[in-house]
Amino acid sequence: MDDKIWSCILKRLTGTETPGSKLFLDQWLTEDAANLQKYNEAKIIWELTGHLKPGVPEVSFQQFKDSSRIAEEDSGTLTEKVGKKNSFWRYGIAAALIGVFLLAGLYYYKFNSEEVQPVNWVVKKADAGKVIKISLPDSSTVWLNSGTEISFAREFNKQKLRMVKLTGEAYFEVRHDKNHPFVVRSGKLNTTVYGTSFSIRAYDNETKTLVAVNSGKVGVTGIDQQHKGFTVMLLPNDKLNYSNAEGEFLKTLIINKDVDSWVKGELIFEQTPLTEVFETLSRKYDIKVNTEGRSYAGCKLTARFNNQPLQAVLKALRLSLNIQSKQIGETIYLKGGNCM
Repeated sequence: MDDKIWSCILKRLTGTETPGSKLFLDQWLTEDAANLQKYNEAKIIWELTGHLKPGVPEVSFQQFKDSSRIAEEDSGTLTEKVGKKNSFWRYGIAAALIGVFLLAGLYYYKFNSEEVQPVNWVVKKADAGKVIKISLPDSSTVWLNSGTEISFAREFNKQKLRMVKLTGEAYFEVRHDKNHPFVVRSGKLNTTVYGTSFSIRAYDNETKTLVAVNSGKVGVTGIDQQHKGFTVMLLPNDKLNYSNAEGEFLKTLIINKDVDSWVKGELIFEQTPLTEVFETLSRKYDIKVNTEGRSYAGCKLTARFNNQPLQAVLKALRLSLNIQSKQIGETIYLKGGNCM
C-alpha cells in the first residue's frame, strides 16, 4: 500500500474521513479482492492497539513495516530504536508492538488460508438495433443502448458498494442509498453516484467517454495511474468529456438537456465526427456501413432525428454533405462527400 492509501485507511479508522478520501478508499477496495484483505488486516491491527485520536497526521505504511522489522530484530531495545518515530508512540502502537505483530501473524494466516470467493457476475446486453430497460436488484433502473453490455454482482444488495461494469451507453435512474454508494466502472473511469439520473457513453471503439447528469450529483474519477484519485464532481446539466487517448478531462454544460434523448429513440448529432455517426447508425439500425476505403475523418454532422427511419438519415447526409449512399442487403455503401 502506498502512503495515500494508508492515509485514507487511517482517516476511516479514526473517524476523520473526508468525502474525497472516502471515495478514493471505496474505489481502491473494489479494484481487487486483495485490497479488501489488506484493509481488513490493517483494521484488525488497529483494533488490537486501541483507537487513535482524531486529527492524526498522515503516516507512511513503510514506516509501519519498518517498525515491525525493528521489533523482530531486538525486542529488548525496542524503545531505543523506535524513539525517533514519535508519531507511533502518540498513536499507542509502539506500546504493544510486539504482541500486535504476533497476533497479526495469526490473523494473516487466517486470511491467507481462506479462499477469496469470486464474484458471480450477472451480464445483460442490448443487441444491435435494440434499446432495453432493466431493473437492478436494488430497484435502480437502467436503459441500455444498442450494443451495450452491463454486469453486476448476483449478490448485488449484499455488497458494500453497488458496483456495475459498463461497456457502451446507458442511462441510469439510481435509488438513493447513502450507506451503499453506486459505482459505474466504464473504461478508464469510475462514476460514483449518490442517487441521481445520468447517462454514460463508453463504447470500446470510440475515442471519448461521456458522462452527463440529468439530476442529482456524481463524482467521476480516473482509475488509470495518471489520474488515480483525481475526481470531477458533476451537477445537473453538467457533462464530462474524457479523451481515452490523451487522458484529458473537459467539463461543459449541456445546452439542449437531451441527456436521455436516445432512450426515446432520438438521434442528436452536434458537430459529431462522421466516423462516430457511422458507428451510431450501425448500432441503432443493425446495419454495416462500408465507406469503400474513403476517409471521412475531417467531416462532422449537426442534425437531429426524432424516431426517423434510416433513409431519412441517409438523405440528410446527401443534402448536407453530398455523401451518396446505396443499400445492398444489410450493408450501406457510401461514396463522395464535399468535406473530404
